[in-house]
Amino acid sequence: MLISSLTNARVKHVVALNDKKQRDADGLMLIEGHDPLAMALECGMALRTVFLCPTLHKPAHGPDAHARLLQRVRDAGVEILEVSAPVFEKMAYRDGPDGWLAVAPRPRFALDALRLPQDRPALLLVAERVEKPGNLGAMLRTCDAAGVDAFITVDPVADLTNPNVVRASQGTLFSMQVAQTTSRDMLAWLRTHGIMPVATTPNDVAGKPPMLFTEFDFRRPCAILMGEEKYGLTAFWLQYADAAVRIPMFGRINSLNVATSAALVIYEAVKQRRSRE
Repeated sequence: MLISSLTNARVKHVVALNDKKQRDADGLMLIEGHDPLAMALECGMALRTVFLCPTLHKPAHGPDAHARLLQRVRDAGVEILEVSAPVFEKMAYRDGPDGWLAVAPRPRFALDALRLPQDRPALLLVAERVEKPGNLGAMLRTCDAAGVDAFITVDPVADLTNPNVVRASQGTLFSMQVAQTTSRDMLAWLRTHGIMPVATTPNDVAGKPPMLFTEFDFRRPCAILMGEEKYGLTAFWLQYADAAVRIPMFGRINSLNVATSAALVIYEAVKQRRSRE
């Protein structure tokens, strides 16, 4: 049956889930887009409902890709509801939707669920008070691409289940180990597991200036700390970080985008570790 009414109760509920308060109340989230949905299924994410609008499918994916994804949804036993284009566009969070939207249970994002590697030093990315969902999503993509062991948000401002995080992460929110906690609990966890917190900042830490990120030894267990977009890391991490690194700036601006900065430092760590191997 095709849902064509904009006032349908199921449609109205999906629209409401674009708001964090509704997601928190229901323990649900939205996964919008062909690629994030395919990644969620590949990673074993349990889906409740998939809303489908074939007339909005993008030709870039190819008809076979849509057919394969639909078969995977069916094989997983997920409820499938087909809707009209106006209805789908009402539910969609982004402009130019591609006709795929799922409702799924919200992950726990528990710190105590993280599993560290036993055969090599752990590499983590910790984001403190990052405000923009797109930056969180971009950092998740970098973590997945670089093989980072876990991504943790501390004292979060942006919600990990924000549809823009899912979109910007291209579904790597589901392929990565992800946790959410407070700065104090994060520090205690790092100390317990023998992982060094490394602040990325142009400011002094413990009275010492930061060293160039290319000169720091990332081959030990470490957690790279990134602060919020405007002000960087708070005084808490500048006090308790074991080391600090900076990215040199040669132009007129004094900082890079937080996701760009994270990518630079992460790949320096990856380069050093691969050189040792």
